[in-house]
Amino acid sequence: MLNGFELYRAIEQDYPLFNANSIISDPLCFETFPQAVACSLAGKIVSAREKRTIRRKLLRNAGIDTSDLTNIDIVDAALCALTAHYFLNGNVKTYGDDVEGFIVVPLSMERVVK
Repeated sequence: MLNGFELYRAIEQDYPLFNANSIISDPLCFETFPQAVACSLAGKIVSAREKRTIRRKLLRNAGIDTSDLTNIDIVDAALCALTAHYFLNGNVKTYGDDVEGFIVVPLSMERVVK
């Protein structure tokens, strides 16, 4: 988490944090959380205990080859990258507000507008 804060501080001038007034086509950054992403993609609360299996399956369901994802951190990074893809296409849900900040998650696969 501390590394995340340092990273944000390093890029915030060029990539402001997403808020309710953000224009999606402008460079920005947003916060997401792999377990929330997994639950949203699955359309239900999924087991964090079985995250290695569930998260890989969700990525495969999205058409992503997981064979080179060698550990859970890389799997989680892939989930966050997938969320960025959904974000650019407007297929996300946000939780939070401008004061506390937002968490961004993709819509469940059944609800994505194609």
